[in-house]
Amino acid sequence: MAISTQKPTVTIALPVYNEAENIATLFDSLAKQKFTKIALDKIIIYTDGSTDNTEAIVKEKMKIYPSIELISDITRRGKFYRLNQIYKNNESEVLITLDADIGIIGDDFIEKFAMEVVCDDGAMIVSAHELPIIPKDLIGRVIAVTYIMWDHVRWSVPKCDHVQNLYNRATAYRGSFAKKLHIPDEATEERLYLYLMAKETDGFRYSRNARILYLPVSTIGDYLKLADRAFGRPQPAVNKIFGYDATYHYNIPRKYKAIGIMRSFISDPFYTTISFFMGIWLSKTVLSRKTEDSPIWEISLSSKKKIVVKETAGNK
Repeated sequence: MAISTQKPTVTIALPVYNEAENIATLFDSLAKQKFTKIALDKIIIYTDGSTDNTEAIVKEKMKIYPSIELISDITRRGKFYRLNQIYKNNESEVLITLDADIGIIGDDFIEKFAMEVVCDDGAMIVSAHELPIIPKDLIGRVIAVTYIMWDHVRWSVPKCDHVQNLYNRATAYRGSFAKKLHIPDEATEERLYLYLMAKETDGFRYSRNARILYLPVSTIGDYLKLADRAFGRPQPAVNKIFGYDATYHYNIPRKYKAIGIMRSFISDPFYTTISFFMGIWLSKTVLSRKTEDSPIWEISLSSKKKIVVKETAGNK
């Protein structure tokens, strides 16, 4: 069903845990956003048992920006729990969820992102275009190029229509669709569930116009910590909902892997070569480790540093 011809309403929601480093900068970026085609309802912060001064920063910003609301909880329950709260509580026609440790590019980011839903009656979930900020140190850069090589792979899939293009750092939802969502309590990652819910009506979209920046992990320890999360691993709770083993959706066909790796070699042959072999070693190391099955993840500190928005970062 088409969204109203009146200015569509938009809610921006952030599930946060210990985001004092970046959340003030993100608020300031949101305050600079221009809205000509949409109407901002509110910006809601859902704190997940933060132990730093995240809440204090939010409360200070609330004095300046009246559109900000805070929903506080002293108990850490994990991102999935907060997302389910967000889906249930949303009343806007478009819902945008953002991680706090990102940078948004352009003063029209929110409007561009929301309009991807507004202008496409079939769009249920839209994933933003994510670009890594490249560290200056050798190990950090090599790790970052493994991310970029993977970006080339996942972007090689036609229309980017793949669960691996839903990283959920910045996601736009049709409001009526979001109301139907509830990430299973037993799930250990949310992307497969969200992607398959959207795919029931061919409703997944990838936007190259709405772009964000993020810091990839820059240490071997944090890389392995991130890999311990259950991305790509069996998801029995999701399988139960959809009635089949849905984990095969994680796989990307070899031809797109080959295309993506070749594109990465062409764009940066030196670091891609190092990253390629480092990626093989890291993959073997990851497979030998125990998967983290808890929905409450251990934080990778090297990806939580302060973000400075520069459009020259990563790939375009």
